[in-house]
Amino acid sequence: MQKIIFLLLGTLTLFSCKNGAEQEGSKSVKAEKDHNSEIDSVELKEFSSKEWNFSAAYPGSVEVYEGTLPGETPVINFYEKSSQEKPPFGIHNETSTSYIAILPQGFGVDAPGGPRQSLREWQGNLPLPFSPDRESSFVYLLKNGEPWAVSLSFHTPPPGWNEYGQIYVFYKVNDFRATCFSAATGEALAMEKCDPLEGDAMQFYGEVDTESRSRLHQVLESFNFFDPQKEQRKLNDLIKVDQPASGSKVTTPFKLTGEARGMWYFEGEFPYVLVNENYDKLAEGSVRATEEWMTEDFVPFEAEISFEPGKSQNGYLILRRSNASGRPEHDRVYRVPVVF
Repeated sequence: MQKIIFLLLGTLTLFSCKNGAEQEGSKSVKAEKDHNSEIDSVELKEFSSKEWNFSAAYPGSVEVYEGTLPGETPVINFYEKSSQEKPPFGIHNETSTSYIAILPQGFGVDAPGGPRQSLREWQGNLPLPFSPDRESSFVYLLKNGEPWAVSLSFHTPPPGWNEYGQIYVFYKVNDFRATCFSAATGEALAMEKCDPLEGDAMQFYGEVDTESRSRLHQVLESFNFFDPQKEQRKLNDLIKVDQPASGSKVTTPFKLTGEARGMWYFEGEFPYVLVNENYDKLAEGSVRATEEWMTEDFVPFEAEISFEPGKSQNGYLILRRSNASGRPEHDRVYRVPVVF
């Protein structure tokens, strides 16, 4: 399988990799995803890092590696057990490998090559329980418009991370091939003659493997950053939804009601987004408190939501805590599975 060519914007010195350290916080649990008390309990493993102040849940088909990349760069990988390649994984790996690379200290390179769009430009959606910097986070696109990779940056680094810290997601691509086009003539070039730094353009082809993508998304949507100096409240002690009930059928328009503690709001409101099973956006807006919100007690809220489901049969109503600070440890997300 051919490796994807990457655009190097810094000097990368090669060192030999060392073996991964013992995972400090992996355990097998029968637990609900902390970010979503409305999702049924499933058998998951749970990883938690006290050094990098985040946790995530992952299915049994996924492994975790914690160690270093060349140059003693710390990395945490979530990758499929079936992968023929073995960690550590940075951003130079086979397209047959599906994985997440968490780089709390960065890695001295910019990003993959090929066509890309910022999250602000891109019309799609990702199952993220935190709000990245949408200007400096990118999706990298195949010719068919599907993202084959994602890079996520932060407005403010999570606790313990530096300003270069990022998360990369690489999906398995079936039938991958790459073509390079000359900046001077527009004609196809042999890949060994391709020079992106001189303006040659790369185009990637193939199909993203949907099953492995779903497993990575299951990990992504469970991410939870925390402040090591504060005890984090359980999600069901922050927000409660009365309607729609989990797994209930909704038609347009439908009413959203419930209550959330005052800290969930900012200026008396918080955002919502309604997505289908592929996380395509169907509706978005704000939910308003119906009583005084500047309190630590629960405050009722309501909203009326209109949408066009198209051919979608299932989806999620996603309620985000208003986070004016932009700090990822203050992000929380509550998901309600719905049927259209």
